[in-house]
Amino acid sequence: MNLRTLIKKGRVVDPRSLQSYVEHPDGPRAITLDGIVLDAMDRSRILVNIQSVIDDVYAMPTVAGEWSVAALLEEITTTPKAPPVPPYKLMWLEGRVAGETPVALMVERFDVPDGFRVACLVWGTTNTANAVCIGCVGYSVDKEGRVPRDSVVYDRFTHREDYAVTEEIAVLTWNGALVAHSLARMNCRNVVLHAIASPKVSRRHQRDLVPATVWHEIRITSVPQIRTTGRGVLGRDESKMRRFWVRGHYADYRNGVGLFGNPKLRCVFWIPEHQRGNAELGDVIPEYMLA
Repeated sequence: MNLRTLIKKGRVVDPRSLQSYVEHPDGPRAITLDGIVLDAMDRSRILVNIQSVIDDVYAMPTVAGEWSVAALLEEITTTPKAPPVPPYKLMWLEGRVAGETPVALMVERFDVPDGFRVACLVWGTTNTANAVCIGCVGYSVDKEGRVPRDSVVYDRFTHREDYAVTEEIAVLTWNGALVAHSLARMNCRNVVLHAIASPKVSRRHQRDLVPATVWHEIRITSVPQIRTTGRGVLGRDESKMRRFWVRGHYADYRNGVGLFGNPKLRCVFWIPEHQRGNAELGDVIPEYMLA
């Protein structure tokens, strides 16, 4: 059962925040944040399964205990090359961390004179399998797609007895980075949101479904062959190199002449994780040391 279903069934607990959180008369599914009502059950929300992004981001330092505000600022303001702006005004992003722990990001986009303001409520579960709003993360995006560091704010709502304060901040900031990477991924040139039709609805009635009844997945439409001469990292001939893994990454061609010298391809692409090199020569076994 996903988090949105839990909220729809009313299985929501109040995080008892002393500051930002105010429960709305419609019930715990709605939150008034800085005077703006954010409703989890708004039927105009676009639902997106972000499992592929979670799997990539989870390769970063462990969620509990190792994330900091400094890491959040770095991931939101520097790492994503594509603008971390919601392609739709109201969105609900959901998936599972390590295949077990559900997490949902309730995102709203506000158009402002100098760009956009993004607000995200982070939802998780309690030990009693109820939904709870962990906190909020917000930031601004200027017209050039940049996120000013001083625009990033966060506020934790939960004060769980089984969490230390540092762990709560770590979970919230990790999810803040997750929303930035998810939105940036959606703004890459070769990425689309593919609707997954509900199996309970006949094909002839699928066109009548409202957004909040249809889940979408992030799909890579194509991967540009950036290296076409057989030479790869540092100009070395990959046919003479052992096979190795390349992590998923952004390929930024916004500056210069564009990909393949095509000015129409001045954009950002997402390159999924893949293998390179010659398997006949063996495999490179990577070793990492976390500082």
